[in-house]
Amino acid sequence: MELPDLDQPCGAHFIYRDFCECSDTWKAHKIDNTPKELETYESIRDMCREILDPVWREFGEVKLTYGFSSPALVNLVKKQSYPNITPSGDQHSGSEINRNGKRICSRLGISVDFYVKGVSSLQVAQWVVKNTNFDRLYFYSSHRPFHVSVGPECKKKIVLMDGYRGGRHQPINRSVEQFLSLDEKLN
Repeated sequence: MELPDLDQPCGAHFIYRDFCECSDTWKAHKIDNTPKELETYESIRDMCREILDPVWREFGEVKLTYGFSSPALVNLVKKQSYPNITPSGDQHSGSEINRNGKRICSRLGISVDFYVKGVSSLQVAQWVVKNTNFDRLYFYSSHRPFHVSVGPECKKKIVLMDGYRGGRHQPINRSVEQFLSLDEKLN
């Protein structure tokens, strides 16, 4: 089957290109960041259907800040700001295959980082947790984009990324109930 064109719709409000050209690193370097695997495109459609389109209907315009990441983009991101990225666990790579013929991330699916302008990311993330079939959600703060993925495991795993300590975020796993009980004042 032929791969979709990047300008083809993948949801009610997005085209595939939106997922490939949204990060600051891509905007600075404008490298080829096109998915090569049909499964990655299918996961992007799933992300729109399961998460982004419902969020848009509930809160308004969704702003993507990091979407699909090819190996070339990962290398640039690692050099510029995040040397500890581990592509084998990063669903931003979708279902792409590495130079050894294996999936870059065994979790499959896809992840995006996003926010809704004028709405607390905690409010949006809690809505996502209550109303969607997500795989993983990494939450930073009410004033920053958060990371969410869809994938075959559909684990509903929630991780609070509790500030910087020693240059790295310290992850804290939270149950759905614990996350839904977070309050803006405590965040």
